[in-house]
Amino acid sequence: MPPLSLITVAALLPDEWEFRLRDRNIEPVTEDDWEWADLVMMSGMLAQKEDFMGQIREARRRGKKVVVGGPYATSLPNEFLDEGVDYLVLDEGENTIPMFLEALENGETSGIYRSKDKPEVTGTPVPRYELLDMDAYFLMAIQYSRGCPFRCEFCDIIVLYGRKPRTKVAGQVSAELDRLKELGWKGGIFFVDDNFIGNKRTVKPFLRDLIKWQETNGYPFSFTTEASIDMAHDDELLELMTLAKFSTVFIGIETPDTESLALTLKHQNNRQPMNESIEKIAR
Repeated sequence: MPPLSLITVAALLPDEWEFRLRDRNIEPVTEDDWEWADLVMMSGMLAQKEDFMGQIREARRRGKKVVVGGPYATSLPNEFLDEGVDYLVLDEGENTIPMFLEALENGETSGIYRSKDKPEVTGTPVPRYELLDMDAYFLMAIQYSRGCPFRCEFCDIIVLYGRKPRTKVAGQVSAELDRLKELGWKGGIFFVDDNFIGNKRTVKPFLRDLIKWQETNGYPFSFTTEASIDMAHDDELLELMTLAKFSTVFIGIETPDTESLALTLKHQNNRQPMNESIEKIAR
């Protein structure tokens, strides 16, 4: 999948800025890229630490200003301060990117920008999918919601994004699907939500709108997502997801040991036998 975070950040930055996107999962950063860049903006996850830090050091060696954000930096900002990053744009970009832009406008040469508030995602723009080398990916990525209502003690999602899932409106997602179709994408799409069904109040109306979009456009896409196992308790939800052409759902089972699940506060997996839930979802 492509780096949805970076193309979303690009959409939140000024229209007059020029971008080159380099995804280190699929391509190198060339000498020409380094010479071209005025500002180097990076994001990544803990599993990418070695290369992430290496790219920061290379940028600094070349005298480039470095901006870092994303979940890893938000969780462990001191690791990036130790590497000499100039700007840390932490938490969720809808709130902190405007702070960063104002600082740049004011001539500030470094800073840390944070916000405890969780932004509504109804104002998030269509990601800059055109920056991607779309032939390099197996799935495209799209986001409908952020956050999860559960309390699993091992998960950092509720720390980063909260327990009140915030959702886009159907028109936003339709615009993103329209853009992917316009760019010629014909493969599957992964809804990268932390828990796609986390907001039960909004997900069913959203799915009905998604079904209409699929019908109108001739079902060009199939969908994959992540969701909690309690989706098995809701026949209407399963039917709507099937009609919308969801083909695969990743479910966090963690362990068949019910005592361990209770200990880690993953109570939703204990409400009915997990094998029965999995079989029902698969059917």
